[in-house]
Amino acid sequence: MNDPLVDVTGARRRRERARRKRQLTLLGAVAAVALLIGGGVWVVFGSGWLAVSEVSVSGTKILTPAQVIEAAEVPLGVPLARVDTDAAARRVLERLPAAEAAAVGRAWPRTLTIHIQETRPRVALEVPGSFVWIAQDGRSFHTTPDRPHGVLLARGRVEDEGVLATVASVAAALPPAVVGQADAIEASSVDSVVVVLADGRRIVWGSAEHAELKAAVLEPLLTVEAQEYDVSAPTHPTTR
Repeated sequence: MNDPLVDVTGARRRRERARRKRQLTLLGAVAAVALLIGGGVWVVFGSGWLAVSEVSVSGTKILTPAQVIEAAEVPLGVPLARVDTDAAARRVLERLPAAEAAAVGRAWPRTLTIHIQETRPRVALEVPGSFVWIAQDGRSFHTTPDRPHGVLLARGRVEDEGVLATVASVAAALPPAVVGQADAIEASSVDSVVVVLADGRRIVWGSAEHAELKAAVLEPLLTVEAQEYDVSAPTHPTTR
C-alpha cells in the first residue's frame, strides 16, 4: 500500500506567505509609531500650534511685568518646548538688580511663566528727596520718595562700597526683634559697625565676622538695662 503524497512545496509557500505577512504587519506598525512620534515631535518643537503666545509674570511689586518680560527676551511665536528657560532666568537676573531670583517655566499649551523673588532691602540711604534701597551685598536697586517700612537707615562712611556692603550684611544678620527696635546702622570703617536703637541705645557690633554668634548673644543681652551693648567680641559681650 502506497503512502499518501504530502504537498511539501505548498506548505512551505503558505508558511512563507504567513511569515511575510507578519513582517509586513510589524513593519507597518513600526512605521505608524515612527510617524506618530515624528508628528508629535514636529507639533511640539517645530509647529506654531504650541508656540508662546503669552508670558505670565508673578511675584512683582517694585518691578513691572513689562520690565521682566523685556529682560527675559523670549519672543512670541517660538515653540514653547524650545525656549531655554534657564537662559531666560539668567537674563532677568543679569538685567534687573531688583530681581533676586527668577523661575521660568512652561504652562501648556502656549504660556511661558516667570515667577520673581524680588531683592529685599537691608538698609536705605537717605539722599535729598528720596531713599535708595540697598541689597545685602551693598548693591543699590531701587529708589523711593519715602523710607521703606522696617528698613534701617545706613549712615557713616557709606560712600565707601566696602563699608556699605558691610553695613548691609550686618543688618541682614540682625534678629528680627532687634530690627524692630532699631532705627539706623552706621560705620566709619568695615570694623566699626554700630546699630542705633530707636530709644537711643547703641549696639557695638564691630566687623561683619561671627555674625551668627553675635546675633545669638545679643537678644538676651538686651534684657540688661544699659545704654551700650558690645558684641564685637561675642564670646565676651559687655554692657555699660
